[in-house]
Amino acid sequence: MDNTHLFELLNAGPGLAPTKLLLAVLLAKWLIVAVPVVMAWAWVCGSLSARAELLEILLAVLLALAVAQIVALVWPQPRPFTLHLGTQYLAHADDPGLPSDHVTVFWSLALSALLTRRFAPWGFPLLAVGLTVGWSRVYLGVHFPYDIFAALPVALAGALAAHGLRHRAAAGFTRLLDYDDRWRSAVGGWFRRLRRP
Repeated sequence: MDNTHLFELLNAGPGLAPTKLLLAVLLAKWLIVAVPVVMAWAWVCGSLSARAELLEILLAVLLALAVAQIVALVWPQPRPFTLHLGTQYLAHADDPGLPSDHVTVFWSLALSALLTRRFAPWGFPLLAVGLTVGWSRVYLGVHFPYDIFAALPVALAGALAAHGLRHRAAAGFTRLLDYDDRWRSAVGGWFRRLRRP
């Protein structure tokens, strides 16, 4: 089954119900906002070793997005609406669509998490979330299905590269964690002084 035919099967037709549109937009556009929020929460609540693993996960996301930009530059692929295919429900810039950046973020988080000790249980749920986000972006007409599928090898490349670089990046990670510990101590001292009568 080719990309266009698969897109036509998954894309929402004209006259999409408002509730379905709202749910799809929340998934396609706004769910990714939860990523920095959850990572910040995990950072604040995490142990030193957990924060080190979070740095590796963040590195994986950054590397995967860098690879995605290279792929889009070397092999630019149009989005469906630029070819006047399907129905577009989500406004989007006319930039290359392959691979999907949104799905690349979720799947690089997922695959990198699977390579850690503390965050591995989040791996498969994040893969499922990424697939759902990808489906919603095809459903709303801003991606072809192959744009979503292409995010998987890109995310895998980012996760494996970050995991392979973890020893070389250890010194930098340690410095960042030291700064974080100093900041925590400073903020903790400030709060303790405020509590004094």
